[in-house]
Amino acid sequence: MSRPLFSDSHKGYQSPIPARFPGANPLSLSSGSRQPALSFGPWAFAVLLLAALALRASTFGDPNVGGDETFYQAVGIAMHHGAVPYVDVWDRKPWGLFFLYYLITGISSAPIGYQLAATLFAAATAWVIGRIALLWTNRQGAVLAGLAYLIFLTPFQGYGGQSPVFYNLFMALAVLLALHATPTLRKGLVPASSHAAMLLAGIAITIKTTAFFEAAFVGLWCSGVLLRSPWSKHPPGRTIAIWALTGAAPVLLIAAAYALAGHWTIYWNAMVTSNFAKPTSWPSAAIRFAIMFSRLAPLSVVAALALPEIPDDKRRFMLLWLLAAFASVASASHFFMHYALSFLVPLSVAGAAFLDRRWLGPLALVAISWFALDDSRVLDFAHARRSRAAFAELTSAIRAHDDGGPLFVFDGPHQLYTMTGKPFPTPLVFAPHLSDLKEKDVSTLSTLGEVKRVLAMRPSTIVAPPQPREGPPNLETDGLVRAYFHAHCKRVARVSAPDWLNESTIDVWADCRKPPAPNRR
Repeated sequence: MSRPLFSDSHKGYQSPIPARFPGANPLSLSSGSRQPALSFGPWAFAVLLLAALALRASTFGDPNVGGDETFYQAVGIAMHHGAVPYVDVWDRKPWGLFFLYYLITGISSAPIGYQLAATLFAAATAWVIGRIALLWTNRQGAVLAGLAYLIFLTPFQGYGGQSPVFYNLFMALAVLLALHATPTLRKGLVPASSHAAMLLAGIAITIKTTAFFEAAFVGLWCSGVLLRSPWSKHPPGRTIAIWALTGAAPVLLIAAAYALAGHWTIYWNAMVTSNFAKPTSWPSAAIRFAIMFSRLAPLSVVAALALPEIPDDKRRFMLLWLLAAFASVASASHFFMHYALSFLVPLSVAGAAFLDRRWLGPLALVAISWFALDDSRVLDFAHARRSRAAFAELTSAIRAHDDGGPLFVFDGPHQLYTMTGKPFPTPLVFAPHLSDLKEKDVSTLSTLGEVKRVLAMRPSTIVAPPQPREGPPNLETDGLVRAYFHAHCKRVARVSAPDWLNESTIDVWADCRKPPAPNRR
């Protein structure tokens, strides 16, 4: 008979936790103690929340932290005015992410609204990381593992509202519940926590599609444990089918809603075919892959040093989880830095068994934190002030020359639509969908056709940079727009608008609908 993954000492099982944790059981917190895990509660969350606030405070109120999250916020605001994702505003991100921003912007449409929500999610995820780590380590290791997660969000662009900052919480909770369900599953019983784990994993997929790999791991782990149980009192096939349906239910419900509304083709394109239509530049992807894993190296070393200290059965779980998380990262072949954010959760959990050492653990955290934050803007509070000033200048210029005609942000900050109260003139709101050659015709809409249609509406204001920002640029659409505003508009503002990665010069061309002034001789 195989040894249970988690012991239950009060029911006669012997703990497999090694001798360096004398007297420990799965609910203990530190070596030599039998404190209930519940004591890792409000105090631990408060510590992690304060750390999250300190690490992210410099971004608060910045209207231009990053292009992705400001787009999600713009879509969330537009949904309150009746916009339907993929139909009225197109992108390939799952519906659950936009719905989450819809809920957040229902509370506050200011940038600080989603930034505080993301901070709470980050702190909660760090706390769950600690709760998972407590299954084989002490409180110090658990807290430092949560802190490591919060610190390493920064070098991977997780300082704002990127999608993994939100879905990591659902996936971490799913893992925690699956681990707590394991001893009961080994007895042939099916606890409610296993169904909750599948549902949470399914919700994570509706926020980021690549979460499928970790969700599948959770389902396969629970299924494997149940199938090996010699005491099963119910047909395991039926339970596994229920788990699969529970995990798939969120995605299936969303897909069914779009199909019933007559938008299946658009939905299928956004979720599936558009992902294969976008070409990959493999040399660039290889460079980004190398940079990504060089930045992961400090935390990866800590995790590798910790793995031998994790009890055998739990180490097997961790290795499989790390493999699933790597598959999640690798499945999106472009290897942008924020893709690694999901990998931080299992890496941080794995590292807890090294970080629990009385002096060496804190010293290791300080060392890897220096690598993570050395070139960061954690203390750059002036950046947000410059960004707010830049956007105040942009919105003032747009409003001052608004004659009621359409605003067309061709290649610029899409949040200018919501900040000025102007409607989207095209579903292709996210600037790269119009200006980046890699995004040409990946949706059900013709990129060039949409630009021609918007220009035929005679927009009164156009926002674009002096030179294309994306590479390689879509020269067809770029040339058409530039010909329009040079022929019909005048430049009324040129603003340097910083985000946390780049600084772009943005021009506002306005008065496009006014008749030309007569020549006076």
